[in-house]
Amino acid sequence: MTPFRRWLSISVMFREAGFQVFSPHSPLLLLARRSAFLCFAVMSLGCGRPFNIKTQPGLPPANYAATAAAGEVSIQAQAITDEDFLLETFDANLIAAGILPVDVMLTNRGGSAVDIKKARFEARVQGQTHKAVSAREAFKRLVSYYELSAYNKSGYRKSLEAFSGYALDIGSPLGSGASRRGLLFFFVPSESARGAGLTLLLTKLGSGGSGSSATVELKLN
Repeated sequence: MTPFRRWLSISVMFREAGFQVFSPHSPLLLLARRSAFLCFAVMSLGCGRPFNIKTQPGLPPANYAATAAAGEVSIQAQAITDEDFLLETFDANLIAAGILPVDVMLTNRGGSAVDIKKARFEARVQGQTHKAVSAREAFKRLVSYYELSAYNKSGYRKSLEAFSGYALDIGSPLGSGASRRGLLFFFVPSESARGAGLTLLLTKLGSGGSGSSATVELKLN
């Protein structure tokens, strides 16, 4: 049976049931087809990002309440719990998704570079200790929390790159006199992140180099 005859037989059934049936070549159906194609094209060729993450102005003004030192490296930190700021910057509420972002500034006051690749960061919240997770893991948690699926691979990659751009870079040595700032991410229950008693723990900073392997604690609130 040809497509036209198939449509004809189905249209007869619908007419007998009292439904109005349009010709497969009618302007109304052609318009509907074109509209559907346009919607698909916008989703496929458009941005298709799960989150519209800002790259400017970036992190909030530095207002570190906690400062400590590990060898020649000074550490400053503040937990970012302003949910309005997070929503405006990341197009998502990290706290509600169970992600605690901590803004960290490292400054090397020594005369040689410090290896920070093996540094270990943890957040202690109400007696529970949580290890830092990668930006990729935090981003996946956001996508899962918001149950997002209407995005393409390119859009996902661009959102992930923008999100990862906020993370603290610990992959390269911290040069003499240099400062480095970025976010650390911790999986912390939202009710705990909104409460008091947040502490950042840092160990193995520059161990084996000019840094210190001692444990450093910074009370964030």
